[in-house]
Amino acid sequence: MSKTTNPPSHTVSFQDAVKLHQEGKFEEAAAAYRALLTVKPDNPLVWTNLGAALRSLGKLEASIICHKRALHHDPKSATTVANLGNALREEGSYREAREMALVNQIGIETGPAATVARDLQGMGRWRASMKAFNQAVRDKPKDGELRILRATSHFMMGEYDKALIDYQSRFLFSPNSEPKRKSPRWDGTTSGKRILVMAEQGLGDMVLISRFFPALREKFEEIWITSRGPTMRLFEDVPYVDKVFPKDSPPEEGVEDAYIPAMDLMKIYGLRPDNCPAPPTLHIPDEARQRAKRLTAPYKDFFKIGICWAGSPTFVQAKRKATELWRFLQLAEIPGVQLFGMCKGEREADIAELGAEGLILNTAATDKDFADAAALVEQLDLIVTVDTGLGHVAATVGKPTWVLLPRPPFWYWGTAGEGTYWYKNMRLIRQTTPGDWSAPFEMVRADIENAIL
Repeated sequence: MSKTTNPPSHTVSFQDAVKLHQEGKFEEAAAAYRALLTVKPDNPLVWTNLGAALRSLGKLEASIICHKRALHHDPKSATTVANLGNALREEGSYREAREMALVNQIGIETGPAATVARDLQGMGRWRASMKAFNQAVRDKPKDGELRILRATSHFMMGEYDKALIDYQSRFLFSPNSEPKRKSPRWDGTTSGKRILVMAEQGLGDMVLISRFFPALREKFEEIWITSRGPTMRLFEDVPYVDKVFPKDSPPEEGVEDAYIPAMDLMKIYGLRPDNCPAPPTLHIPDEARQRAKRLTAPYKDFFKIGICWAGSPTFVQAKRKATELWRFLQLAEIPGVQLFGMCKGEREADIAELGAEGLILNTAATDKDFADAAALVEQLDLIVTVDTGLGHVAATVGKPTWVLLPRPPFWYWGTAGEGTYWYKNMRLIRQTTPGDWSAPFEMVRADIENAIL
């Protein structure tokens, strides 16, 4: 359907618009809602439905305004309060969401305690959120999402034992993502010939958790793993993995003595900041290294910086973690700096849209996978990235890696400080104000200038 025209109002009904919305046809639904508003521009239900459709399209700013307009026309609408709160939370405006909910004295479908807990957590008030999470879990003991969110607060408060227990509920929240086999799920106590470690969550998570693979040698003769395509070559020909299978094509049933979802290893080995193993070596193929040397050879006298401004758009908080490419362009103003674009996927196009092809070499366009990216990292002087898989790969390779973090960050990175127990060569650069990347980029530019000029 064309995005530039609205259907005539007399050809669409509210029921038609809702049907399009329910079918996931968000562009068509939004157009239908807009057409209805040309006839009755003070209809609060149409305004909030339009806001919900725009939120599904990732247009959060317009979505929030639509919901606020709906509230203007019907200040007591529980539906609108819930919709506005969800849009504000997705944007990262937890404080406004909490204040709005308090004013209206309305919760959302998971109950007031859950709403309060989410908002306090989003504001970085970890200890305050815990009381609300405890009540929410008592109200809904089988709600896996609440337990996963509570795990985050436990992690941020340094309560790792409690956090890792709650973290085991992640498959209650997302049952379709749970790896399952007919063999026993390993609990850390048994030994045998072969264990199968099964990939889960994001690409960077598998790289992060691989630090626990070598310890499995104490219990098993062979370590087999599954991996998503972009990380498979990183685990080939390494001493702590004997065989790698695609995540969607695991080995036949019965070949292993036990299996384990990869992230379970944190609980098995009792992860804490003071006992976290160092990252292992990754496999970087010779052809990947030769390609990286060819790409960087013309810039041997430059300070070479790999940059990444966005991660996977499928991650629930992808927009909050991402930044705008134009912010990186100020680094290209520094004499002697050459930027290498390492952002994969739809946001690669940002380089051409900004007309920055001459300022940023788009190496991601020809990367086959993270092995190619790792080889390039070896040839660079510094990596500056938002919180993505690239940060894990670059730090594991051993290159100085600066990670730009939203406020609040993912639990891996804790509440404060530039250092992290996960990687000794990683520097964390945090937002001081939620949603505002100005201060982090000012620090990045100043520190690079001080280092090379």
